[in-house]
Amino acid sequence: MGSLSSPGIGSGLNVNQLVSQLVAAERAPAERRIARQEADVRADLTAFGQIRASLTALQAAANALDGAAGLPGRRATVAEGAGFTATATAEAALGRYEIEVAALATAERRQSAAVAETADLGTGTLTFTVGADSFNVVLGPTTTVNQLRDAINAATGGRGLSATVVRGDAGSVLVLNAASTGTAGAIGIAASGTISTFANGLAVTTAAADALVRVDGIARTASSNRIDDLIAGVTLDLRQAQPASRFALDITADNAPVLAAMQGFVSAYNTALGALRTASAFNPETRSGGPLLGDAAVRGLQQSLRGVLGQAFGDLAALGLRSSKDGSLSLDAGRLEAALVADPRAVERVFDKARADSLGAALAGRLDGAIGPGSGLLEARTNALNERLRNLQADRQRLDVRIGRVEDGLRRQFTALDGLVAQLQTTQNFLTRELARLPGASTRP
Repeated sequence: MGSLSSPGIGSGLNVNQLVSQLVAAERAPAERRIARQEADVRADLTAFGQIRASLTALQAAANALDGAAGLPGRRATVAEGAGFTATATAEAALGRYEIEVAALATAERRQSAAVAETADLGTGTLTFTVGADSFNVVLGPTTTVNQLRDAINAATGGRGLSATVVRGDAGSVLVLNAASTGTAGAIGIAASGTISTFANGLAVTTAAADALVRVDGIARTASSNRIDDLIAGVTLDLRQAQPASRFALDITADNAPVLAAMQGFVSAYNTALGALRTASAFNPETRSGGPLLGDAAVRGLQQSLRGVLGQAFGDLAALGLRSSKDGSLSLDAGRLEAALVADPRAVERVFDKARADSLGAALAGRLDGAIGPGSGLLEARTNALNERLRNLQADRQRLDVRIGRVEDGLRRQFTALDGLVAQLQTTQNFLTRELARLPGASTRP
């Protein structure tokens, strides 16, 4: 494209400024239209994102009341001074138990006589047996106490037993520790070769023993000090043996988790309803509306949520839920407590998704249809808006190309005009000089 290197130098016209102003005027209407549409699409995307987040939170809050989560919990209370602690799940039956910890489970420990750290303990093979596991330790021509420790640990790999060396005033002592408590974890030792003398001196300092606990006089032994199958839904952790002493364990109802979960559901529902309302609201004073004003999907979601709760409101009212004029919920905690005392499964039945006629099932269906991955309404709308945003970005690119051509055309025209004006000025100057040379030409202005 031919053009002057410095447009306007010949004519005095500010060609760059003229071209920039004309290009800006040409770009402005389309630029404003695209920017306005992009802002609208982004506002819609933000609104749908907020609605999706609030509905996801509502789904999680409803799931927190489904099944066993909707049942009252259990509180385990242990009498002061008892040699055990206890925890209980919702499956534990209410009641009182008398617990006696007659003996604790212990892990076997053996130790050798003190030897010099550099002393040769002998050669041969050691075979350790712990329960069904057997470990062979083959020793080299010389064996120090530290080498024996390392060989045992390499053979067992931390299973069954482990070895360590304690350095006392009299010398180094090899200590074997069983990996688990109870008689099943007892350590058996067989030896061959000259190492047998040292192996035979590995005396039991703590014998392997099972725990013994009595519940209302019923005896139970266990290999561990944690017993989770003695009383259904109750885990006992034995801390101290107190033979012939009984301590009370009370399993009582704990409604606090259900109360908290129900309050969470109320809060999540109100937040979801508020997000839908805000996105589609109209302010008559400012005569402005939310980004999704008049959107059929938003109206449908509002009506669907309120309709689902309306169908189950008899059950919800019995649980202490109340509805205000704007559809938001509130919870009467005292009434819910009373309902759980009268029927511990009341909340669980309402939110049980496995029951076809429950609120939980109906709400799950509506929310899956709205926010389900792949097929949810909000995902489809979000995908469509993102596609619209990509199209607007393509429109902007096409506008840039068109405006570039317009600018090139204007610059060519003004370059030609610049050259023409320069030629006319040159001609004018020539004629002025020639006319001034004519006889009788006046020099007066």
